[in-house]
Amino acid sequence: MHKLGVIVPYRDRPIQLRSFKDSITQYLNKNKIKYELIVIDQLDRKDFNRGKLLNIGFKKALELKCDYVVFHDVDMLPIFADYSYSKVPVHLIDYLEVPEGTSRTLNYDYFGGVTIFPCNLFTQINGYSNGYKGWGFEDDDLLLRCKENHIRLENEYIGQQGRTDVSAQFNGESSYVAISNPIKSTPSFTMFCTFEIDSVEPSRYLPSDEFSILSFPGFDTALTYTSFHNFNMTFWDMYERSVSLKSKKFPEGSYIAAVRISQLEEKKFTDVSFFINGKLIDRNQYAKNLRKYKDSKHLIIGAGNPDRNEKQNYFKGSISNFALYDKRLSDIEIMKISKDPEFALFTRSDSDNLKVYYDFKYMKDNVAIDLSGNNNHGYGKDIEPVRTFKPEPLEVPRPIRRKGSFLVLEHKENGYKDGYWVNWSGRKNQMRYLEKYRNHKTDYQRDGLSTLHYKLHNEYYESEYKCTTLQVEV
Repeated sequence: MHKLGVIVPYRDRPIQLRSFKDSITQYLNKNKIKYELIVIDQLDRKDFNRGKLLNIGFKKALELKCDYVVFHDVDMLPIFADYSYSKVPVHLIDYLEVPEGTSRTLNYDYFGGVTIFPCNLFTQINGYSNGYKGWGFEDDDLLLRCKENHIRLENEYIGQQGRTDVSAQFNGESSYVAISNPIKSTPSFTMFCTFEIDSVEPSRYLPSDEFSILSFPGFDTALTYTSFHNFNMTFWDMYERSVSLKSKKFPEGSYIAAVRISQLEEKKFTDVSFFINGKLIDRNQYAKNLRKYKDSKHLIIGAGNPDRNEKQNYFKGSISNFALYDKRLSDIEIMKISKDPEFALFTRSDSDNLKVYYDFKYMKDNVAIDLSGNNNHGYGKDIEPVRTFKPEPLEVPRPIRRKGSFLVLEHKENGYKDGYWVNWSGRKNQMRYLEKYRNHKTDYQRDGLSTLHYKLHNEYYESEYKCTTLQVEV
């Protein structure tokens, strides 16, 4: 019978730890899992180092003759989970029951929270990196280590939409197209844009990154791509508070985005919906007190606001076409248009509602011709033509995942909240990881179990839980 080591990184959550010990002990005993519970308590006041604590716990698991381990956050209690042995790394979460008023996005490559590893493979990849201090990205780095060592993973296929033609290249530094705001008199509209994201290059000096594909400047009502590789549709209320629709993770690639904003129920509500490749990504309704997008003088393609001194939010990539209807298109209509990257819009019965239409292969001398016939031409800066090709579905690695449901205990957010990092250490971790992600290579041979250093203050055993606690400084 295989023996499991349950490794828990911990600091200053005594109530949660007690709940976790009770929950995991009952669950594993009920399911007849042979186990040792190992809690690694970080005593010092340095930034919490989850990866390093898990490496310390793994060393103890080897001493206790464990065959495999599960790296387990203290705030996740099993509702249903399969903790049985696996010959390959396995992630155990596909559903989280979160506290009221909070949310947790489970991306295709999510590898944190509750993760099983056979000991031989964890040793092969040299464990976690010890260098991610503070919140986040040690689990992303772990996935890269698995990929680099050819450890079995699954593939996620991300649909792409684009075309074989000439598009407009935006350099990420100064390129944009400005058009006179075409929706000053309409309460409802639908926008389409076909684009390809070249690369994400986050700033080392700013706390967040937003790369604007479309924007009504000021308090930007904007469609952006972020350094988390997701899309945000952001707008503002009358009290200058931002509200957003968010997507899950989408890798750099080619997509058609649709944004629909419309007034409903006799102008009592504003409905905002966001689509990628014809699929509804997020939707919400808001009271009438939203800041008016109609107040903006221009609609900007490829930047947030080029007239700002900072955070112009330039987009890097290519854009094939853009269209705007001054009406609310249905979900089915949006899907049909999105299935045609060429935008065969003039054959539609509602073509009279087409107020702006650019095909950027007709852009000349930084002027985008409005093909709708309304003469709302776009005036650009530093735009270059580029050949684009119809994309194939992206094949991206993800962990092998078992079905598992967990209750998330309430706790203070220590990572990324409301568009900003709670601690700058999280931003540094993100920069560290993205450099490895772009290079497709980690430093696993020089950083991990083989370079693990820490100070052990105390070790004690609780027979009630079969729990060994190590109190350490990192």
